[in-house]
Amino acid sequence: MGFMSRKVLPACASICVFCPALRARSRQPVKRYKKLIIDIFQDSSPNDRKISKLCDYAAKNPSRLPEIARMLEHRGYKAIRNIQLGAIRILVAVYTKLFSACQVQMSFLAVSAIDIIRSLLDEHQEDEIRILGCSLLFEFAHNQIDGTYVYQLESLLSNLCVLAKENGPEQRQRQLRSSGLRGLSAMLRFMGEHLHMPSEYDDVVSAVLCNYELSYIDVDSSASAIEKPGFWAQSCVEKISEFCKEATTTRRYLEPIFFYFDAGKHWSSRQGLAFTVLQQILHFMESFGNNCFLLAVLVRHLDHKSVSQEPLIKAQIVSIAASLTQQSTSEVTVVKVSVLSDMLRHLRNVLMASMDASLQPLLGDYTDFQLAIQKFLSELMKNIGSPSPIFEAMALTLENLSSTSLFSQSTMYSLLILGSIMAAQPLIIPNQQSFPEALLQQLSLAMVHPDSDTRLCAHRIFETILSSVHISEDTSNISVLSDQLAMPGVGFGSGLLQDTTQLHCKSRRDLDLNHEFESAAIRFTEDQLALLFSAVWMGSSLDNNVPGNYEAKFFTFTQTLQLSPARKSKDIFAKSFQLSLSIRAIAIEVDGHLSPSRKRSLYLLSSAMLGFVSKFYNISGILNQIGDLQARSQEDPFLAISNCRLVVRNGVDSNEYGTPIDNAAASELLEQIRKETDISTESLVSLILNSSSMISELDLAHLKNNLLEMFSPVSGGWAFDFNAHSNRARPWVAVVNKSSSFDEKAVDSKDNFTMENGADFSAFSSNRHVLKHSDIIGVSQLLKSALEMAGTVAKVSSSTASLPFSAVTMKCEDLDLSAKRKMPVWANIDESKQLMPSITAECYEVYEMLSESHGKDGDVTHYPSINSDNILQLPPVSHYDYFLRAARC
Repeated sequence: MGFMSRKVLPACASICVFCPALRARSRQPVKRYKKLIIDIFQDSSPNDRKISKLCDYAAKNPSRLPEIARMLEHRGYKAIRNIQLGAIRILVAVYTKLFSACQVQMSFLAVSAIDIIRSLLDEHQEDEIRILGCSLLFEFAHNQIDGTYVYQLESLLSNLCVLAKENGPEQRQRQLRSSGLRGLSAMLRFMGEHLHMPSEYDDVVSAVLCNYELSYIDVDSSASAIEKPGFWAQSCVEKISEFCKEATTTRRYLEPIFFYFDAGKHWSSRQGLAFTVLQQILHFMESFGNNCFLLAVLVRHLDHKSVSQEPLIKAQIVSIAASLTQQSTSEVTVVKVSVLSDMLRHLRNVLMASMDASLQPLLGDYTDFQLAIQKFLSELMKNIGSPSPIFEAMALTLENLSSTSLFSQSTMYSLLILGSIMAAQPLIIPNQQSFPEALLQQLSLAMVHPDSDTRLCAHRIFETILSSVHISEDTSNISVLSDQLAMPGVGFGSGLLQDTTQLHCKSRRDLDLNHEFESAAIRFTEDQLALLFSAVWMGSSLDNNVPGNYEAKFFTFTQTLQLSPARKSKDIFAKSFQLSLSIRAIAIEVDGHLSPSRKRSLYLLSSAMLGFVSKFYNISGILNQIGDLQARSQEDPFLAISNCRLVVRNGVDSNEYGTPIDNAAASELLEQIRKETDISTESLVSLILNSSSMISELDLAHLKNNLLEMFSPVSGGWAFDFNAHSNRARPWVAVVNKSSSFDEKAVDSKDNFTMENGADFSAFSSNRHVLKHSDIIGVSQLLKSALEMAGTVAKVSSSTASLPFSAVTMKCEDLDLSAKRKMPVWANIDESKQLMPSITAECYEVYEMLSESHGKDGDVTHYPSINSDNILQLPPVSHYDYFLRAARC
């Protein structure tokens, strides 16, 4: 049959040209591909014309592709076994043309092509055979239209990595490495398009980076550029950058690169490999808008075990991150807020490490690490530009503030360093805005921390924020202010910071105390002012305050008053004087838990506050009367009142504050003040009421009662409560509240039980088995109480609209807890069965009243029967409650 088709019929067709039964030779059912393949391999070099004929035939007859592939594979194995370089070159050329001509029918060629490629790469006798195998693999990967053969190609990565690391003579090494990296580039592009992570990715990274050249190679600059391994290594890095399109995959693809830098000590700026590679990755990631992911992963790498105990390497990493941040042009995202929070955490760890005696030999490395962090924070803040993300990061850092002194001081000092950077390069906002709520709450809690240094830093951070934010229209004095508030040098000494008492002292004393509410960049609402006043009040009661604490409290008080609508609000007028008079009353009382030295400081604080408030509201009468009070400041060796400001004296030894000798001197001074002064609280209140121009529209009696009462902290509208006995936001607030009850009456223990767990509730219930009928509230009283509680919840909902979800949730739980405290008698209703008849009867009376009222209107309304078993059952409040009811749980 084959003889007839090949010999007889062609001869007849050439002789009997007029025979209609004979068709043209091209239409005969002959297997022409065999002759075409034989003709192709008869030559010693690839013939493009013959190869094109075979490709055209294969494209028109796709059913012949399996036979063509089988025949090519057979000839390929024979040529490889006999090391026939000419035949192998022809084979590679044929496959290359078939890949481009038959992309849709690639499945017919793929299996045989992959086997041939594997055989070519496994041949080690001739380098050219492996080079041809890499070339064939490159073409095969570039002509794939789907990810069907991604796993088959992945098995070839090990061969390519071996080629990319080949050693030997320079010419041979360059050719083999270029071929291997060329194949890796195609493989990385193919796998990146189909989001496939190769299992041997670490070896791929090592093979690519060991051939990377620091100078960029442009393919257009020289025709021989594609023969250099460095060019294909840079191409592979570009393909790796394309992997980093999502945050979930960025870390997985970049971490092996970081591990390579760790092992080879490539983070040093002198060698420059790490910076050059990451700079190229950053450049390509900017096209996707995900360059901030690179910074996030790089900062997270500082926690890896390979560098966690190497402060010098971490300093080099942070220095590279700072340089990358300087080149980054991405917009502000949540990722950058997370990066800022992580860097503050590392800065805190550095400050804590300086206190460890075992790490003193590495003190110089930790100093370099800290300076690198400060440079990175400076560049990051320039890149962010807006103060809102910075404030958010500060609030996140303060949320995890520990009650331990070492941890809390380290956290606050790190924020203080960030504040000094903010002061060195002021932040610009387009218009006036309120102080951020989340940061204000966390700072207020830090202002009542048990540790005195932590409280001092909280006030100084508050001061720095006010001085570093400016409106974009008011930029005339920003450069001058930046020079004055240059970032101070922070060194390591015996403590976490060598000169923490002087940090920001210059900026605080140079600030203008005549800020106007209308022109200020940051303002305070009345609720925020009440919160800060409460923090000042609670912090003043602690018995471990130092002179710097009182100075900081005075500044917080004055700045809060100036940057709030105090001149237009009568409530702020009353609160400011009430706070000053309350602190004065505590200072001159005979008894109390405070030491005499701290009462003396409180007396000066109250005098300075009274003087400032009187000057602020232009109350001249009281200014003359308190002149002798401020004269007492000259007798205090630690504090002084100068120009209506409370300041710490220069050159004093704070270690002598609160010593027995100092307490004895303070006791004598306080005793003289009690005996000599003839200005009582009532007389000061009268002077305030008679001298102020704001009193014309006020209820004098009501205002007088308010001023004579002791100041009380805020107790609603926030995620925490200064008066709460169980404060989940900060555990120390309840302790501070308990120790700061200056003259509050003790509350009966039966009204102070908590509902934190079921054991406490059951214990409370078991102590009262029999309740008197007179203790039971009626239905009308219960409804009235529900209305009051609903109004309270409505007010809180409107006031906390801008709070985060967690804060609102905590506040709602606190409201529920306070409601249960107000009605403790209902806890034992289920156990007191004798109460049910009286309650049921009263409920029936209400039911009859409702029925009669509806009956008069002519409406036929049927109410469900009242059952004593479920009379006190609350309605379902969620879908889960409906499920429990259906399941009869």
